Amino acid sequence: MGIKRELEFEDIAVKKHKGTMETFNKKSDKIYDHNDDHSYAKNIIIDCVNDDCLAEIFMYVPACERLKIALVCKKWKRALNNSWFNVKKLELTYWRYHELPKCLEKYQTSDKKLNFLKSVLDKCGHYLTTLDLTAYGHCNIVPVINDCCPNLMKLKLRFIDIDDAMLFNAFTRLSKLKSLTIIFENMKNKIIPVTLINSLKNVADTLIDLNLLNFVDHLDDSCNYPKEFICVIRQLKFMQIFEVSGIQILKDIYEYLIRNRISFFLNHYFYLAIPPYLSQPLIRIRMLDLKDCCIQDDSLYTIANTIKRLESLIIDSEWITDDGVVALSKMDNLQHIYLHGHSNVTDSSIKLLKNIVRLRVPQSNKITDASVTKLLGNSPNIDYLFFTKTSVTAKFVKKAAEISNNRKRLLELIISSIPDIEQYTSEYFKVDTIENIVEKRKKNGII
Repeated sequence: MGIKRELEFEDIAVKKHKGTMETFNKKSDKIYDHNDDHSYAKNIIIDCVNDDCLAEIFMYVPACERLKIALVCKKWKRALNNSWFNVKKLELTYWRYHELPKCLEKYQTSDKKLNFLKSVLDKCGHYLTTLDLTAYGHCNIVPVINDCCPNLMKLKLRFIDIDDAMLFNAFTRLSKLKSLTIIFENMKNKIIPVTLINSLKNVADTLIDLNLLNFVDHLDDSCNYPKEFICVIRQLKFMQIFEVSGIQILKDIYEYLIRNRISFFLNHYFYLAIPPYLSQPLIRIRMLDLKDCCIQDDSLYTIANTIKRLESLIIDSEWITDDGVVALSKMDNLQHIYLHGHSNVTDSSIKLLKNIVRLRVPQSNKITDASVTKLLGNSPNIDYLFFTKTSVTAKFVKKAAEISNNRKRLLELIISSIPDIEQYTSEYFKVDTIENIVEKRKKNGII
């Protein structure tokens, strides 16, 4: 009797469920059978998601793609308005030898690009602390930034044309700006606008890092500062770092910087002003040895955009971060990279390097097996890899030996220290430690 009663209850429940679903579907003018694609049911589910949950979902969409969401329906448009507060960084970076970011590439005219950027900044500008719009390249974006982005701390711009009206009294609302990078193009033998230089006074109380870079194709193509610049720079009382590239530096400016102990970077152009580089266009340079120079991320960014055919680069990596290594990853012809010294470089940029033949990795405990394994996979012709004082382990050495043996291509690996090193050596894999190399040199009287 118990089993029979349970079956009766189950039958009643099934009939009740079917009746409820049929009534529900009739109200919707549609009754689904088991062959339906359930698209209507999916719509019902998404309609049940409240605005807060939708906004949370929309936060995973890249900022420049979110505007499309508003076109779906009124509810999504309403929820979208609550999704912008997590956008702290917006980077649309310019790479001369690569395509524009897709969100800008689809707009054919600069006016349409500007309107798009206005729409994005109108939504997220108030929350931004870092902004890179070098991919746009026009100074008419400056008033928009000034109006929409009051909380910026780091700003990077590029100008391929100059409009004094757009630059007049710029940055008046950027009261938190600490780092400013401005890149000029098409400025051969010209003078940087006085309006722009005077506008720097509007951020004199906060600006710490100032970078003025002029992309040139030849060292003779540099531009000049206006005479007012020395007066303005004296008012930047909190400035600690000043980098210049492709711009003639005046003697009184140089003396002021030295006297006030401001870290001054003349960029790599200063070191190219000697033979054999002086008489040739930058694009012809194949090898750069800048290990005795103070090179920052912007220096590498400039190199990536002006010395297209560079194949070998030697630098001291003390001032380099992941942004600098990302710039190196954009150089299609660069195969030999030697990054000497300590650095804060991490896995996130090392793993982007590809088609490398010889690499010296900077000393950083933030570089692990994961990134160098990825790099090895991205570089089928690599034959030399040097790293010391990193977090790379014996696990990577074993993996590297396996990869090189499969490729049947000799790979020489130099590492800080590893036990039982002989077990990894083979016809196609040679591994040694810094200690062994130093000891051998001592025995041979080299040290």
